Amino acid sequence: MKHDRKHSRKEDRTVTLVNSAGVPLDEAIAAVSSIGGAVYDVKLKKFDTRTVWRVKLLRGTERVKVYVDAESGQVLEANVAIEAMEPDLV
Repeated sequence: MKHDRKHSRKEDRTVTLVNSAGVPLDEAIAAVSSIGGAVYDVKLKKFDTRTVWRVKLLRGTERVKVYVDAESGQVLEANVAIEAMEPDLV
């Protein structure tokens, strides 16, 4: 029973978060299209009082995390991490 209540609270938080987002998932992805790359992960997150879409992209050897305001659709921030290239196995 304890597990069911914990699961229910998580579902309630998720529903509240989704309902607070004025920008749907497809619009958040469209907002990052100018950055380029293939989307491989998207999450709706709460930071302080702001709800944001975190969109992860693969662009060549780079992983890019882009944060999109879930109310306005404005790109707030983009962080790039360059992956170390694996040496070719001989």
